[in-house]
Amino acid sequence: MIRANSSLSASNRESHPSRNLLIRFILGGTTLIVSISAYFSYQAARNMMLKDLRHSAFLEVQRGGAEIEEWLHVRQVEVQTLANTSTVRSLNWSVAEPYLKAEVKRIHEFFFFQIATPDGSYSNTKVGRANKNIRDRDYFQKAIAGKSNISDPFISRSTGISLIAISTPIWSNSAISSSPIGTFHGNVKVDHIADVVNSLYYGANSYAFALNSQGQAIVHPNSALMSTVEKPAPSLLKIGDRNLNAIAQQMVNKQQGIELMEIDGTKKYVAYLPLQAANWSVALVIPRENIESRLQFLDLIALIVGGLTVTMITVLWQVQAFEQAELKKSKAAADTANHAKSEFLANMSHELRTPLNGILGCAQILLRSPALPNQEQYHVNIIEQCGSHLLTLINDILDLSKIEAKKLELHPVDVHFPSFLQGIVEICQIRAKQKGILFVYKPAINLPTGVHVDVKRLRQVLLNLLGNAIKFTDEGQVTFNIEVIDQPSSDRQKHRLRCTVEDTGIGITPAELSKIFLPFEQVGDKKRQAEGTGLGLAITRQLVQMMGSDIHVESQIGQGSSFWFELEISEATDWVQSAMSTTGYAYGSSEKQIIGFEGNSYTILMIDDRWENRTVITNLLQPLGFNVVEASNGKEGLEIAIALKPDLIITDLLMPEMDGFELIEHLRHTPEIKDVLIIVSSASVFEADKHRSLQAGGNAFLTKPIHVDELLHQLQQYLNLVWIYKQSQPDGEKAKEAIANSQSAQLTPPSPQVLQELVTLASKGNFNAILKWADQLEETDITFAPFASEIKQLARQFDEDLILNFLTQYAIEPA
Repeated sequence: MIRANSSLSASNRESHPSRNLLIRFILGGTTLIVSISAYFSYQAARNMMLKDLRHSAFLEVQRGGAEIEEWLHVRQVEVQTLANTSTVRSLNWSVAEPYLKAEVKRIHEFFFFQIATPDGSYSNTKVGRANKNIRDRDYFQKAIAGKSNISDPFISRSTGISLIAISTPIWSNSAISSSPIGTFHGNVKVDHIADVVNSLYYGANSYAFALNSQGQAIVHPNSALMSTVEKPAPSLLKIGDRNLNAIAQQMVNKQQGIELMEIDGTKKYVAYLPLQAANWSVALVIPRENIESRLQFLDLIALIVGGLTVTMITVLWQVQAFEQAELKKSKAAADTANHAKSEFLANMSHELRTPLNGILGCAQILLRSPALPNQEQYHVNIIEQCGSHLLTLINDILDLSKIEAKKLELHPVDVHFPSFLQGIVEICQIRAKQKGILFVYKPAINLPTGVHVDVKRLRQVLLNLLGNAIKFTDEGQVTFNIEVIDQPSSDRQKHRLRCTVEDTGIGITPAELSKIFLPFEQVGDKKRQAEGTGLGLAITRQLVQMMGSDIHVESQIGQGSSFWFELEISEATDWVQSAMSTTGYAYGSSEKQIIGFEGNSYTILMIDDRWENRTVITNLLQPLGFNVVEASNGKEGLEIAIALKPDLIITDLLMPEMDGFELIEHLRHTPEIKDVLIIVSSASVFEADKHRSLQAGGNAFLTKPIHVDELLHQLQQYLNLVWIYKQSQPDGEKAKEAIANSQSAQLTPPSPQVLQELVTLASKGNFNAILKWADQLEETDITFAPFASEIKQLARQFDEDLILNFLTQYAIEPA
């Protein structure tokens, strides 16, 4: 019985955390829903109430505006009525004066009446005939032009009092006259308008003001903003208060509304409204609390919502704390798995890069050999390109962490576009020839010569699409078409290119089309699926999307497929200088091939457990005059270094008996060789290994497979070398040799029009278009074949001077 109770208690203890988690989840969810609902209800109710309160405040401004409008309208009708009397039309002031004085006493609202003649002279009931002139007054100019109007307040020239003139034209009884014979003015004080404006009220500390058409105050509680005889009122459009400037601008523009802004140092509502009878506006300034004090009840609800939200957050925090504890356990397991993956990648990196280092190194050695025939050099060059592409694929596969984290970045450089494409085409032609199918390359004749693009990523995309097309095509052909859709213009700074890969292969079913871009998805028969990993198209599409485009596909079973994408690529005008700065030494070129260095010989110790790697370094450096000594492991290398005291050591990291890190430590702690220069060469893809080797005492890091450019650059930097280059053949001798060859072959040139076109293309450096013209000449007439063959050979050297010198013998000058 006790054991049974104990078992029951243990069971209760085990189920208790799960039950608490469920309760917390229900409580948190309920609180969250209630809090969100209450908050949005509060916001909706508050906005509705605030809208009503703002409208109520705006109605107070409308009341004052309507009262002023009505008063001005009555005064304007009275002025127009008097102007139509025969007494005023007579323009005889001696007759009109007693009549108008009587009207001033009767109506009471007017300060005086005034008659003005077209020349601007006037008489009024206050001063009689005046010796002043009002021709420059705006209200007079409008009235004499035939328009009734109400002026802005002004200081009277006859009385010195601030008045408003209500003006109207005086018309003759005669139908012949089409212009007013004079103007009639009823001048009123601003007192009544001031009384109406000052009566506007919306709680304590509220006040109203009115502005004229220039933004000057007609009525304002601040006397400094009002006009006096000595100084006109300042315009609110020009004072330092930015918020008052904004409101004044709205009022002068005849707009209306109510806005919350900071005035006089506190937040206030400003309701403003334009008048229709006159070009004025009225505004009411209301302290914020006068309107929003009625929202206190709703604000109390908001506090309750806030309290519920805090409670909810506390509950969810407890739930989160529980989940974090579980996540830590999961993270520890994931870290263990990641560590195992990192070790696997490090081992695979070394095992794959080591043989590839031998392949690429030997290819570079052969390319530098002057005894290698052109045909063999061509094939070795393809080996080097294929090896480089294989290295690119290895880097992508080994860098899984970047792919998974989506941290791949584009690194565009300037490149000669036709030769870049030609390199891809040659690789694919070999693959197609091995399968016994045709590979067709159709470049546009107007392709840009130099472009700014990520060469590595674009090559990866094209080779992947072309490789898939070749793999799934057993008969027929694969066509690579690249065309220019749009060229740079005033509103477009880039070339827009379309790359299309078409094949006559097995095709893809509609069901498979939706899955081909998914990772690890492979379509087609099982035999072809075994040839890949299923990552190719997924990575390719991701790269194209990073370039700002997407891959499109159409396919029919048994007829083939078509993949295409469009890219916007910037043109590069200085691609030659960029290429020189990238490659540095032009090792494959006879123009600047390094054949040695000035001064005495240097001894270099090469330590690597793989003979392929040691052979590459030895065969690269010994022909240049270096004394290269080899060691197969770190222990042997340390003994040779102590005995020989080399000028520089190149060492691998992963070696038997003593690895590179331990070797560097021993070298730096051996007094007689502690300052020796050390270049660490490794196939590791991890930045940690590079930093660790440099921190241990290495001077530089050289990634495998070794690139000749980088190796010689580091030797030059650390040994202070001055290279000796193979002397290049002068341009004049090249031209003479080309002319002699052309004459000995008895070349038949094409028409002058074709020659001129070739000169124009050579001047622009468009070698791809020149090759197309040469093909067309061969197809047109067999007699042009020697000429076409010569021009193609020159074009493949990408040297426009050679082509131009060759064409000058036919009396064709560059355009």
